[in-house]
Amino acid sequence: MDNKLKFKDEDKTKLVEFLNFIAKNAKFDLDTKEIIRFYGLLTFMQKELLAKVDSNIMEIKRVIEAEKEE
Repeated sequence: MDNKLKFKDEDKTKLVEFLNFIAKNAKFDLDTKEIIRFYGLLTFMQKELLAKVDSNIMEIKRVIEAEKEE
């Protein structure tokens, strides 16, 4: 698989940054039904999508050499 298609810690950080930006700064002219939908989607992103990204981060954190057999 292409490395560009694998999640990294940076991807998770950017996703959190984006969600926080939207939650704090976005201004919408929504009716009640749309507001409920918006918060449902935002909650999904925060709880479901973020957890999936986090559990699928494929980065080599460290390499441990195997002990040499004699």
